[in-house]
Amino acid sequence: MTDASNFAKAIAERHRNRERFTLEAPAGRAGDMDFAYDVQDQLVAMIAGSAAPPAGYKIGLTTPRMQQMCGIDEPIVGVVFANRIHPSPARVAVKDFVRLGIESEIALRIGRPFSDADGASNNVLDHVDAICAAFELIDDSHADYGRLAAAPLVADNAWNAGLVTGPVVAAAGIVSLRDLKGVLRRDGEVIDAGSSSDVLGDPVNALSWVVRHLARRGQALVPGQWVSTGSIVPTRFVEPGQTYRFDVEGLPPVELAIA
Repeated sequence: MTDASNFAKAIAERHRNRERFTLEAPAGRAGDMDFAYDVQDQLVAMIAGSAAPPAGYKIGLTTPRMQQMCGIDEPIVGVVFANRIHPSPARVAVKDFVRLGIESEIALRIGRPFSDADGASNNVLDHVDAICAAFELIDDSHADYGRLAAAPLVADNAWNAGLVTGPVVAAAGIVSLRDLKGVLRRDGEVIDAGSSSDVLGDPVNALSWVVRHLARRGQALVPGQWVSTGSIVPTRFVEPGQTYRFDVEGLPPVELAIA
C-alpha cells in the first residue's frame, strides 16, 4: 500500500468521524504537490468510485485576498462530485458539515474538449457553453489557518463540499469575464464585493490554469463538467437561518438558504 493510499484512507476516516482538520503530510512530503494530488486522486476514488468521472473541478486560492487568508501563494484544484451540485435557489444544512463556508464565484460549463494547446491559448471561452454565478461550498473542519500548508489542503480535495449553480447564460453571448463586479448579500444586506479581475487577472486564466494542470497529470476536462474559477470575495462561514445572494454583472444571481 502506497503512502498516498494510506494518507487518503486517513483523510477519509477523519471525515467519517467529523474530526478537526489537523493534517500533517508524511515525513518528507510536506512540500510535495505531486504527492498531494496523488492522495487527492485516491480520496476521490474512495468517495465516488473509480469509474465515476468528476462532475467538475474547483480552483481555489486564485485571488490575493484568498491566498492571504490561507497563507498559501499558489492556486489549487479539487474535484466536484455530481451529487454535490445544487441548482439555485438552493438550501443546505450546517449539520451536514463540520464547518460550512461559502465562496462567491463564477462557474463555467465545458462545451467541447480541450487540447493541450488550447489551454494555453486566448480562446478558452470557445470551449465553454454556459456561465453562471455560483457558490462553492467548502468544509474546512475548523482548520487552524496559521498552520495551513498547501499539500495537506490539496490532499483533502481542497475542502470542496459542493457547488451551487445559478441560472446560466450562454457563453456565446459573453465577450469577456474581466472587470465584472461581484456583490455578496446576506439577508438582503451587502456584506462584501470584489472584481472578477482579482481571479488571476481574469477567470479565463483560471480555466487555462486548470487545463494545463490536468494535462500534466494525464487528465482533461470533458463536456458537461463545471469549473468553479475561484472566490471573488473571501470565504464566509455561515449560520442557520441566513440567506445569501451573489450578483455578478451580466449574470443572474445565485441564491442559497442556510438551515
